[in-house]
Amino acid sequence: MRRTGYLALTAMACGLSACDGGPRSREDASNPAATAPAAGVKDSSTEVDAYLRRFAAENPETCFGEASVGSATFEAKSNEQPIGSPQRVLIAVDASGSMAGRVSGRSKLDLAHAAARSFIDGLPAEAEVGLLVFGQAGDNTARGKAPSCGAISLTVPLSRDRAALIRGVSAVKPVGWTPLAAALRQAEMLLVEGGRPGTQVIYVVSDGQETCGGDPVDVARRINAGPTKAIVNIIGFAVPTGEAAALAAVASAGGGQFINVDAGNQVDAVAARIRENGRQAANRLAESGTTARNNLSTSGTAAEAQLCTSGIIARERLAVSADVAKKRIAGQDVAMEERAEKVLNDRHKALERRTAAFVERLQAKLGRANDAVAAEAAKVR
Repeated sequence: MRRTGYLALTAMACGLSACDGGPRSREDASNPAATAPAAGVKDSSTEVDAYLRRFAAENPETCFGEASVGSATFEAKSNEQPIGSPQRVLIAVDASGSMAGRVSGRSKLDLAHAAARSFIDGLPAEAEVGLLVFGQAGDNTARGKAPSCGAISLTVPLSRDRAALIRGVSAVKPVGWTPLAAALRQAEMLLVEGGRPGTQVIYVVSDGQETCGGDPVDVARRINAGPTKAIVNIIGFAVPTGEAAALAAVASAGGGQFINVDAGNQVDAVAARIRENGRQAANRLAESGTTARNNLSTSGTAAEAQLCTSGIIARERLAVSADVAKKRIAGQDVAMEERAEKVLNDRHKALERRTAAFVERLQAKLGRANDAVAAEAAKVR
């Protein structure tokens, strides 16, 4: 809470000019009204100070807070944890009938199993991972579409049980249609709110676009921009050009990557590439988020200081001017009051200079902090 009255004026007077024999400002030293008593007055400065104390506003010291600037934590390249250290991961496997097709002599579903296992092996041991299977009911005929489009199951809950995940992935069979949008919505519901960008990831393993009438692009965009801040990555298997563009749009909307595998020996390389993309995306978000918070804190602190000191100046100036005008109207001698106005004006100018210097110091501190963040981010690119 801001102090008023005598202590406030004393703090401003001591902080901006001189007190107890301390050094005076250049402005006070060159201003007779601030330093010398008027003719016939025993101690003009004491009289002026006593007069100004009557109109002192808040203590200006309360205007100068500290901006909070911080650093960011980045993930370096690592053979053990190259994915950006997510905390929660959902692997969503497409169980549509088309996954029975073959690529380089292997079924797409076999390749999907291998890709999922590769993702699992590359995850940090502390990450919770779950398996979501979609389209695994009905069949890929018109009659089987309704049950298939409604079939989205969490076959392995989020846990650190990697063996259960491998078993769950191996049990997926190609059956029906592709309710991709509904699967993404279900995945989002299983994640937690308030996560840091990059700490929650959805991996979709599929061979084609949405076939159940949903809008996976809109869902992926809302997931990435929403409370979970999850990234959506998609790996496809021999996806035709048109459908590949549709899946790429979904991944892009989800802040992730789409990679289309058209040969069995690409699986490991693709998995590694997705993990590396995830690491880089997490680092970019960490850098931009930290600098944005630093900028906001600094600009807010600077604006608060400027508003606070300008308010003090305006209120004190108005109060003294009103008192002088009132005495003039009453025909009273206002020589001392006029001297006081000059002293107050000098103090206000000093406060304005101090505020400008404070803002400049904040900007320098911000620049150093953001430069340090950029330097750390560059080390792990």
